[in-house]
Amino acid sequence: MSCETIHKRLEPGTLVCVDRLNDYGIVIRVKVYWGPRIDDPFCYDVLVRGEKVSEYGGGLTVIGDS
Repeated sequence: MSCETIHKRLEPGTLVCVDRLNDYGIVIRVKVYWGPRIDDPFCYDVLVRGEKVSEYGGGLTVIGDS
């Protein structure tokens, strides 16, 4: 089975699951990173239980996205 990464920009207010924390949060800010060692150019500030965490798109699961 093949796997494909799709770089999709999430909008602020999107409900997501932060995979490394196994917890839910809301995207509050979108940043673009074009560094040489990151596969996903989008980085997000996510509000999780009242704390801001930064996460790349590959570490997020969008809730309710089809």
